[in-house]
Amino acid sequence: MDWKFLWTAAVCKGIAFLVLLPAAATLSAQDTTASVLTLQEFLSGVAAYSPIARNAGLQQEQAQGALQMARGAFDPKLYADWQQKSFDGKSYYTLGSAGVKVQSPFALSFKSEFNTARGAFLNPEDKLPAAGQALLGVNLPLLNGLFIDPYRAELQQARLGLPAARATRQSQRNDLLFEAGLAFIDWSVAWAQVSIYQQAADIARFRLGGVVESFLQGDKPAVDTLETYILLQNRLFDLNEARLATNVAAQALDAFFWSPTRAAPPTTPLSGGRRPAVFADTSAPVLPLLDSFLTELPARHPDLRLLDLELQQLAIDRRLAAEQLKPRLDLSYNLLGDGTDFTSGNGAGNLLQDVLLQNYKWGLNFSFPLFLRKERGKLALTTLKQETTTNKLQQKQADLEVKVRNYFSELQNSASQIALYRSISDNYQRLLDAERVKFDLGESSVFLLNTREQKLLEAQVKYAKLQGLYQKHLLALSWAAGKLGGE
Repeated sequence: MDWKFLWTAAVCKGIAFLVLLPAAATLSAQDTTASVLTLQEFLSGVAAYSPIARNAGLQQEQAQGALQMARGAFDPKLYADWQQKSFDGKSYYTLGSAGVKVQSPFALSFKSEFNTARGAFLNPEDKLPAAGQALLGVNLPLLNGLFIDPYRAELQQARLGLPAARATRQSQRNDLLFEAGLAFIDWSVAWAQVSIYQQAADIARFRLGGVVESFLQGDKPAVDTLETYILLQNRLFDLNEARLATNVAAQALDAFFWSPTRAAPPTTPLSGGRRPAVFADTSAPVLPLLDSFLTELPARHPDLRLLDLELQQLAIDRRLAAEQLKPRLDLSYNLLGDGTDFTSGNGAGNLLQDVLLQNYKWGLNFSFPLFLRKERGKLALTTLKQETTTNKLQQKQADLEVKVRNYFSELQNSASQIALYRSISDNYQRLLDAERVKFDLGESSVFLLNTREQKLLEAQVKYAKLQGLYQKHLLALSWAAGKLGGE
C-alpha cells in the first residue's frame, strides 16, 4: 500500500473540508438586498442635514439681521423733554417739548415738534405763545453728506451683504460637498474591490475542490492541490484587506451622515446596512465641455463673487471717505406756529408768504478740519484696500482657471485610461478563457491558469480604481468651478 499517497490524500481532503465548510460564512456575497445609495442622493443629504451646511444656511439670516439694523437708522424717533424749576416757594418755569424726527434716505431729515413754556422767570428766548408752539423743521446738508453719509453707506453695504451671504454659503457648501464626495467615492471603490476579490475567492475555492477531486482520482499531482490552496489563501487575504478598507471608508463616511431631526440618530452605511451605487461601466465616458466651465467661472464661483462684492463695498467706503473731504454746511429751516396754527401773520401777504416768510427760524452750521489728516488717511487706506482686493480677485480667478484646466486634463486622462484598461481587462479575460479550454483539454497547468486569473484580477481591481479616479476628477472639476455649492 502506498502510505505516502494515502497521507497526501488525507491532507487534501482536510484542506478541502476546512476551506469548503466555512465558505458560506467567510466568503458569503455582499448583501445585494441592502438599500442602494447614489452619490447625488448622498450629497443632497449632506447639504440638507450636515451641521456645517446648516451653519452656512444661517449666513442669509445674519445678513437679513444686518440689513434690518441698517434700516433702523431711518426709523422715526420719538422724543420728549420736560423741565420744571421751583425754589424757595417760587415756581420759576415749566418747559415741555415732544416730537418726532425722521431721517430720510435722501439726505433730508424732518422733525415735527410741539413746545410749551410757562413761568414768571422764563428766559426771554424761551417765551412762547400761551397755546404753545408747533414746529415743522427740515435739515439739509449742502456739501458733506448731501450724496452719501454713514447711514446710507451702511444701508448700501448691508444690501450687498445679502448676495455676499449667499456666496459665502455656496462657498462653504462647495468645500463640504467636495470633501464628502471624495469620501463617498473611496467607499464605493472599496466596495467594488470587495466584490471583485470575493468573486475571485469563490472561483479559487471552487477550483480547489475540483483539483482535490482530480488528485484523488489520480489525474492531478499533489503539488497542484497545494498551489491552488495557496492561491485561495492569497485571495482570502486580499478579500480581508478589501473588507477592512471598506469598513474604514464607511466609518469616514459616517461623519457626513446626519438625520433630518437632531433627536433621531442618522442612518449611516455601517448602522443601516447601505451600499453604494455602482459607477456606470463604460469604456468611453462622455466628457463635459471645458469652455462651459471657464466662461461661467467669474459669475458662478462663489469665491470670485465674494471678492467682487467686497470691491463694491470698498467702493462705497471710498465714496464716503471722499465725501468727508468736503466742508460741513447744513441748512435748517423751521416753521413756527401759534399753537398748531401756522397761518397766523399780519395779513399783509398771501397764505404761502404768511407760512414761509413770517413765522420761521432758520440757520446754517459750518465746520471744516484744517488739515484733513484723518480724512485723507481714510481715503488713502480705502484706495489701497481696493487695489489689494482687485489683485486678489485677479489672482484668484487665474488660480481657479488653472485648477479647472488641470482637473479637466486629469479627467481626460482618466477617461483615456479607463478605455485602455477596459480593453486590457477584456484581453486578459480572453486569455483566461483560452487557458481554461487548454486546461480542460489537459494541455495547461494549474500554475498557468492561476497566473491568468491573477492578471485578470489585477486588471479588474485597477479598472475599479480608475473608475473611482475618474469620478474624483469629475467631482474636483465641479468643485474648482464652484458648481457643487449651487442651490
